[in-house]
Amino acid sequence: MGQIKPAPRARTILIFLMLLNILNMVDRSLIASFGPQISRDLNLTDSQFGLLTGLIFVFFYVLMGLFMGALADRVNRPRLIAAGLILWSVLTAVSGAAKNFFQIGIARLFIGIGESTMTPASMSMLSDLFPAEKRGSATGLYYLGIPLGAGGSFLVAGILGPMIGWRNCFYLLGGIGVLLSVGLLIMSDPKRGAMEPAVEGNTVAESMVAESTVEGIPRAAEKTMHWRESVAAVGETLKTNRALLWTMIGAIFLHIPLGAGQFSMLWLESERGFDGAEIATIYGIVYVVFGTAGTFFGGVLSDWYQARFKGGRLRFLALLMITIAPLTVGYRFASPESPIFYLGMCMALFSVSSFYGPAFSTVQDLTPPRLRGVMTAVLLVACNLLGLGLGAYMTGLFVEMFRAMDVATPYTSGLLVGDVIGFLTIPSFLYAAVHLERRRKLQMA
Repeated sequence: MGQIKPAPRARTILIFLMLLNILNMVDRSLIASFGPQISRDLNLTDSQFGLLTGLIFVFFYVLMGLFMGALADRVNRPRLIAAGLILWSVLTAVSGAAKNFFQIGIARLFIGIGESTMTPASMSMLSDLFPAEKRGSATGLYYLGIPLGAGGSFLVAGILGPMIGWRNCFYLLGGIGVLLSVGLLIMSDPKRGAMEPAVEGNTVAESMVAESTVEGIPRAAEKTMHWRESVAAVGETLKTNRALLWTMIGAIFLHIPLGAGQFSMLWLESERGFDGAEIATIYGIVYVVFGTAGTFFGGVLSDWYQARFKGGRLRFLALLMITIAPLTVGYRFASPESPIFYLGMCMALFSVSSFYGPAFSTVQDLTPPRLRGVMTAVLLVACNLLGLGLGAYMTGLFVEMFRAMDVATPYTSGLLVGDVIGFLTIPSFLYAAVHLERRRKLQMA
């Protein structure tokens, strides 16, 4: 059987989706990037700031993400993303006019609804544009939007913030998003299942429907699956596929420190003595460089590892995290003048960014094609609601608790709690890798 080639214009569409993901992350991260300024202007407590960067955004983001994931399996995906892009861009601009916690909270809620369209539809499209052996790299490139966007938001705060103010930065980013929606409205939707190999003369769709029966999903349901059937099929798939289940559990633990990281600017300014604009610029540059390196090399190296060693991409991630762990904790205690401080910061951002390509592509590989949109949405629920959302709010509560206990460095202590919980990712991915190997042996038998 010849190797399947990527679909026409696959790389062009991938690059455009990556650019949209960058904007997605810039808009999402602006509150964290301008954390000290927004907290002062709106008189926010640490727990309120944790809610804004965590649960208020995440709750409706993941709730609607389930619906958008199922919708992505049925409707024109570029137009679905376009509708979400217009919504979140308008509400990003509205956030710039907020005067209190309630107003900016309502705006954040609807931004979450708009952004929930992006990843389920995009990941589903990429699976129909690239063959399985290229998905780790393609997914890694798409997720360059995470470090480039999150890092870019800190650059916006550090460079544009002092020039035009945080409110005008929100207005500017909102306008850019509305303009970019035009590209999605003229984009064609890739053919579903086009990158799956045929089996014994069957068509792609027929062979994948047959495979889905092995996962416990009835053949008829795969063809005409309503949202309730999708939810039932996802539950059955997770029940019978331990590798997929433990991948998601590991993703939850990994996102706890990511949620805690929303307090990074408050920590660096109040407990490490940095000037706000200066450290936002430095942090943004480090995030862009090492976050991008982590995302790119995480996808490429995990594909290389999976082709040569047991355990697949998940074992690669676990080994990488074990290697980097001492630095990611040690830099919390290091002096800002020490090279260890900056090396630890670089490695921490490299490590968390290397997750996206390997983990999301593994989830796609383990999921039947017509469930990939909704399964991606379920993964986003796990990562964002239970991981990032609770991680941010929990950190805010811990900071307030440590401050009430007269701890000299409440932000450092709160962030360390998130770091330690994040290390539970390692055994989760190792266990998932064991089940992945068992699954492969059964398929080869």
